[in-house]
Amino acid sequence: MRVLPTLKLLSGAVLVAALAVAATGAQAQTRFHGAGGYGARGSAGGGGYTTWSGNTTTHQGRHWANGANGGSFSGHNSFSSNPNGSAQANFSNSGHNASGGNMSSNGAYSRDTNGTWSGSSQSSGSGQRGSYQTATTTSNGVTTHTATATNADGQTYSHSGTYTQGQGYSRNGSSPNGSYNTAVNNNNGTTTRNTSATNASGGSYNGSTTSTPGQGITHTGGCTNASGAAVSCN
Repeated sequence: MRVLPTLKLLSGAVLVAALAVAATGAQAQTRFHGAGGYGARGSAGGGGYTTWSGNTTTHQGRHWANGANGGSFSGHNSFSSNPNGSAQANFSNSGHNASGGNMSSNGAYSRDTNGTWSGSSQSSGSGQRGSYQTATTTSNGVTTHTATATNADGQTYSHSGTYTQGQGYSRNGSSPNGSYNTAVNNNNGTTTRNTSATNASGGSYNGSTTSTPGQGITHTGGCTNASGAAVSCN
């Protein structure tokens, strides 16, 4: 693999930027990096810089790849932190392959002066075997995630979950084979987990598990058939 000629341009950009920083007389330090190459399977490269000035840090980065068969991928990211403890970050990526499949993702998050993060991100893709979408959001200690995928036969699989810092989480999902629900709660040292699941033929399971430090674990559960009659879970 040979070094990309564009790295020479990167070196020139680094020199110009370094001179610009020096000219301001500010007590800032900037570090640059870049790499790339190409060969029989395609080419790829990336680079970025990070600047430290006082108690502030700023980063910017970018990357890309091109395959010999026509596929490509590119993206960028950035991050900054401030003296008061707050911070911001974001990213974006996209790509496609030679057979027409494609994907993309992006997101932006921030941290306040108390250390609490908030923001959201999304991703999606499609190709010969199907498609998918995901989404994640977080705010005030609560994070929610959803995902849906559909295969080439049109069958859909879905999942969602919510996590609450210090309290627990819940999640559920469904597919052609059935569905499930799970919830975990923490209260005064006791953890309780409730689960239910139903298969494609209508049979179901419901169970509950409780754990308390110093007292042990208790569990109850049972299964029913499609008519609602109790049956063995074996």
